[in-house]
Amino acid sequence: MALLDPGLKDEAVKALTKSDSVVIASHIDPDGDALGSSLALALLLRQMGKEVFVYNRDLVPYSYKFLPGAELVTDILPKNCDLLCLLDCSEMARAGECLSAWKGYRQSLCIDHHLTAEVNADINLIYSQACATGELVYELAVVLKPDFGIEIAVNLYTAILTDTGSFRYSNSTPSSFAIAGDLVARGVEPWEITQQVYESQPLERIKLIGRVLKTLQISDSRLAAAVWVTEEMFAETGTNSEYTDGLVNYPRSIAGVEVAFMAREIGPDEYKFSFRSRGRVNVAELVVGFGGGGHHNAAGCRLKGPLLELIERFFSLVDEQCGRIEPNA
Repeated sequence: MALLDPGLKDEAVKALTKSDSVVIASHIDPDGDALGSSLALALLLRQMGKEVFVYNRDLVPYSYKFLPGAELVTDILPKNCDLLCLLDCSEMARAGECLSAWKGYRQSLCIDHHLTAEVNADINLIYSQACATGELVYELAVVLKPDFGIEIAVNLYTAILTDTGSFRYSNSTPSSFAIAGDLVARGVEPWEITQQVYESQPLERIKLIGRVLKTLQISDSRLAAAVWVTEEMFAETGTNSEYTDGLVNYPRSIAGVEVAFMAREIGPDEYKFSFRSRGRVNVAELVVGFGGGGHHNAAGCRLKGPLLELIERFFSLVDEQCGRIEPNA
């Protein structure tokens, strides 16, 4: 069930085939899709005899160190390469200052499923209907190496599993399930990956969850809910930002809540906001005026200001959006 434009896909295949050296990069604070799609493409290209560097400013979180090829991820860029592949984000800035300033590539390729205003690679494979970037890398993989093996399959399955919320989110499509089925046929064990990603949590993360849930705020309308995490909480529990993945889903699970968000302290009176919607509210539209972006049901932005005032501001925006939507929309 092909998603990519055939002409653009051919361009990408040609660029990957003719390039002897490739840098694969993704966004800071990498998630399962960013890492799974990056490592799948890296292993594929290495099997084709390419020199491959997998760059990420923040390296690999604990929950994804089991991924085949995780040891390839580095925070050091080479002097130059033939092709830069930017995965799971189309804005260089989202990969960090070092990559934004780096000019050591001859050609650039972007593979992404996020809608954004800034798309400036030489070749752009962007399809917002895809559940994950891993779904798009799969399309390239079956062309470049149809018989790809279990290590690549594990990475692609992890990318799709995590970005669909274990196939619970509305971005799960017939294509998502079809690809997952093919990856299982290639040897992926769903339970093993589920256990690694979701059921091997350090005690420190459980302690952090307890601290974060104590911050729960619910709007007067009960349509929005928020939690936050501070540097002090990280220090108290011996954790860091990589332990916050998925925490925003706790307030979203409250009956009646349409939009939930988590604010993570990144500096004095400065926060990274992560939003999740049940579907009625487009959170990408909610944050676009604040320099953010993302999907209909998942988006984010960074803001400065008093935290409680920022939370109340977003509570009001959620109420406004809900007021413009038909009750059964």
